[in-house]
Amino acid sequence: MNEIEQQEASHYSTINELKSEIQVVSQKEDHSIIRSDSILNFDDTLTQIGFGRFQIMQYLVSITLGVMEGAQITIFTLMVPILKKEWDISESIVSLQTSFIFIGFLVGSMLSGQFTDRYGRKLPFIFSSLFTVLICFATILCTNVYQLLIMRGLMGIFVGFFAPCCVTLLQEITPNNLRGQMTGSVTLSVAIGQLYGFFTASLILDGINGSWRWLTFLGSLPGLVALILSLIYIQESPRYLLLEGKYYEAFQTIKLMIQTNKTTEFNLSIENEHKLVIWSLYMNSIAKKTEHASFKSMLNGDRLYVSLVLWSIWFLLCFAYYGNLMTMPQILYQLKDDQSQLQQLVYACLSDILGAILATLIIDIKGLGRKNSLILGFLIASVFAFLQLYYYEHHFAILAILQKLFLSMNYIFCYQLTTELYPTKLRTTGLGTAVAIGRLGVILMPWSCMIISQYSIIAPFLLFSIASFLGSIFTCFIPFDTLGKSLDNNN
Repeated sequence: MNEIEQQEASHYSTINELKSEIQVVSQKEDHSIIRSDSILNFDDTLTQIGFGRFQIMQYLVSITLGVMEGAQITIFTLMVPILKKEWDISESIVSLQTSFIFIGFLVGSMLSGQFTDRYGRKLPFIFSSLFTVLICFATILCTNVYQLLIMRGLMGIFVGFFAPCCVTLLQEITPNNLRGQMTGSVTLSVAIGQLYGFFTASLILDGINGSWRWLTFLGSLPGLVALILSLIYIQESPRYLLLEGKYYEAFQTIKLMIQTNKTTEFNLSIENEHKLVIWSLYMNSIAKKTEHASFKSMLNGDRLYVSLVLWSIWFLLCFAYYGNLMTMPQILYQLKDDQSQLQQLVYACLSDILGAILATLIIDIKGLGRKNSLILGFLIASVFAFLQLYYYEHHFAILAILQKLFLSMNYIFCYQLTTELYPTKLRTTGLGTAVAIGRLGVILMPWSCMIISQYSIIAPFLLFSIASFLGSIFTCFIPFDTLGKSLDNNN
């Protein structure tokens, strides 16, 4: 037996003894007999280790992938008139392409939780990154619209798969006092990616002339860089490893975190290892037996109430946000010339950047936090959408951009709140399902807008106003704010 195997055997012999103690305690109603000084909460461990190079590199990988995703959103929008000319595609095919993407998002989001909560965060992260990049490059080889439809659907699946997995991993390695602020950086990267897409388009395209293949290639390059970085820097979540009973791997990752961050305030001694083991066993002992990566687990007991509220919020948020995003260019086309339209779309991207910055600044403010910020964001967005009914002829762009600003802020609040309300063993499943319900709102949105726009081109904004207002109402039913709370103590 080599040295590593001896160390692992030593760990597990001690762990088995601790496990027996915890099982005895868990059978009793009063869990408080476990002394607090014998448990080391993993969130406290993260706080002592601090935020450093270990986390920065994983955030960098995620941000770079976010840039690619944002660039692809812009490229998809700009490709439509080019493909209409090159392949003579109809409006129905354009709509079908959009539907393929969002149906893919829905499927990917649902699958993400099942894989990530069962097999860890690292492998699904790298797996989804790899296939997203491959599909982006494969799009360049498409020779007809039907091949492109397939690629769009597959891209939707893997982008939808990646988002919950990415957010979960980053949440679980970030100290409690920085979780809210750092979430905004990933959302910010998507907006920056959209600007990158506009920049590359300005170099390659001339109106509806130019090579969309070269544009797609340049838009995919950040993803290739991120894929290479992910193979080097992405590590498994030590929180996940602890709660799955993979203690030796968890301790190795924590030691790597300490070494990479050059931490001097925390030492992973044998005593601290045992305290972390007790914490993980204790958390598992008080968890419900049905608490595993399944849809059914989110519908048990009190979690049913929280899940239904979160699903409603995500549905309404996605309906209003993507409604604004997809309706804005069409109305601008009827109100302004093409040059002004492009400028306004760039301004809309900038509003997402500003929204991410503002959300990062206020998400950890006591009294606002996640819940109250979400309520206010919905209410203000509702007001701006409603004002469109009276002032759209002269102030459409500014009102739409302001509405989008607050809805983009709400995306950050919603991601944060959702990941913090579900425990580790259900976190990605909970987030993935909520995001999938949101994508359902996006799929239904165009049909609703098509019907109501028969009465007025601005009528869809009445729907967005109502959706935002209802979003604020549903958010009030969230039982508590998660600001400052440990990830696994919120359920």
